[in-house]
Amino acid sequence: MLKAVIFDMDGLLVDSEPWWRVAETNVFGRLSVAPSEEEFEKMMGNRIQEVIANWYSKHPWDNFNMDVTMNEIVDEVGSLVTQHARLMPGVKETLEFLQANKIRTALASSSPMRLIRKITEGYGIHSYFEQLHSAEIEKRGKPHPDVFLSAAAAMKLDPQHCIVLEDSYNGVLAAKAAQMQCIAVPAREHFSQERFRIADHVVSDMHEALLILRNCNFS
Repeated sequence: MLKAVIFDMDGLLVDSEPWWRVAETNVFGRLSVAPSEEEFEKMMGNRIQEVIANWYSKHPWDNFNMDVTMNEIVDEVGSLVTQHARLMPGVKETLEFLQANKIRTALASSSPMRLIRKITEGYGIHSYFEQLHSAEIEKRGKPHPDVFLSAAAAMKLDPQHCIVLEDSYNGVLAAKAAQMQCIAVPAREHFSQERFRIADHVVSDMHEALLILRNCNFS
């Protein structure tokens, strides 16, 4: 029996992934080398600290400072997202359905909490979530399950009573490692990738995810 839904944020609730790529291209390109599309895909779902550390290990630059680089990227993402991004189709309907049926919800994202708050408040969806969690405070980010387990613990729920909605492969891995059900909502260009089939359901958009949630047994 399910008791709660846990949402990822970037690429699932809001069309922010392209703007992460723009920000990281600008900052990394200025510091050393800009990542390729294939490299961006591998990093999807990772914490920004992990992305920076990984990129620095491959393409080091002078005067490395994790906090400075992280703040540069996060500030640019926040500015770009609030100017250009939009809620993904079906998000508001899904959140309204869950709220109307008193189904508990949480958000568990790899983004820093200040960006989570900026996006959820800026797009008017903050009040739908009982809990907001950032992997920035966890020992391990996705694909490890820590942020999802923390979200379940904050709601005093067994992980097996939660279902996760994720767009990234690293996020799907994290959900399954947490022993939670998972609905994968990959980006259109990733939808046909067989690796997403480890999720319990793979759908093309949030409208299809809502149809599945409507047929789940929540208590």
